[in-house]
Amino acid sequence: MRLKNEIKVKNTTQEWIASKIGVPFGTFRKWMTRKTYPNIKQGIEIARLLGISAEYLVTGTEADRDNMEQTMINEYRKLNTTDRENVLLIMRTWAGRNISDKVAE
Repeated sequence: MRLKNEIKVKNTTQEWIASKIGVPFGTFRKWMTRKTYPNIKQGIEIARLLGISAEYLVTGTEADRDNMEQTMINEYRKLNTTDRENVLLIMRTWAGRNISDKVAE
């Protein structure tokens, strides 16, 4: 269920992941229905593609509860050069703000 949920949350498809890790879609479907399981290398690659830890994918828990930093790094790596520069500018601007400037949630 975690894998299915993460695919939905990340707005991707099973077909896309299968193609990225180089397995037939039928093989991936067997993983989704728990008839078979990916090997360690494939599991790590799936987690990387989804921006989650392999530990979370397997166990449903994180050793490091502050996974946001790794997620941010993974998303940043997907950006082109211009977008990376824009993200850094925004982060630097935001980091320099006064606490009272924080946007209400």
